[in-house]
Amino acid sequence: MSRKPYSWLVVVGMISLCIGLSGCGKNVDTVAESTVPIEIGEHVMYGSYQGEPVEWRVLDKKDGEILLLSEYGLDAQPFDTSGKSRVDWKDSTIRKWLNDDFYNSAFSEKEKENIVESKSEGFEEYNTSMNLTGGGKPYAYLEREIEDKVFLLSNTELCAYFSEDPYPGCYSDPYAHKELLCYPTAYAKQQLETRCQTETCGWWLCNHVYEDDSVELVSAYGQGSGTSRENIKANTKSIAVRPAMWVTWQSDMETVEANQQQAE
Repeated sequence: MSRKPYSWLVVVGMISLCIGLSGCGKNVDTVAESTVPIEIGEHVMYGSYQGEPVEWRVLDKKDGEILLLSEYGLDAQPFDTSGKSRVDWKDSTIRKWLNDDFYNSAFSEKEKENIVESKSEGFEEYNTSMNLTGGGKPYAYLEREIEDKVFLLSNTELCAYFSEDPYPGCYSDPYAHKELLCYPTAYAKQQLETRCQTETCGWWLCNHVYEDDSVELVSAYGQGSGTSRENIKANTKSIAVRPAMWVTWQSDMETVEANQQQAE
């Protein structure tokens, strides 16, 4: 598992303080363009997975659409099972699983009609240029530049939507961040091959760091991309999945209080 730069007691204390933490959800510029009557950070119920309703956190909104991230880790899936040393998001088996198995299992035909196919170049202002002569591309953190119904967040999206003070590589330090903690559902707990000595779980992000074979993820302790990755393989089932998607807002969507439905 990922190495931690401080003692186990400190980690336990931090996690204990975070139990019951509600989603932070950060306002971004696109909010001003939206007329959707729901606030960033609110929670909605949409679809069901493995017999349980799925709770989503609103991360962003634009025009008549909202960006949702599952509040809990819903399953444990490998990022890729091809055996290749490096596989980008567009070729990964987790992308296929999210847009096939999960998509068809979690949503009714009516619910699918509201899910918007989208792609993202992330947030350039929160990326780090690898071009030493003039800035710009290539960037350190790769993005999801291909259209999908369901996807994983990128590193710059993590900064934009979770950090109160985002800046390039804002989660590249090795420290735990309480806003990144995630709890698995009862079903996901059963699927995780290995777990840390904590109730929280790690969760996948969508891509690699530039010229690095390791896959981006958030650790079970809330550590971002600065976490050591040498022991995390793309084919492991020890990391949870938090799907994200853009959905057309519907007035009959059920809203709930944050953390009203706790993972067992």
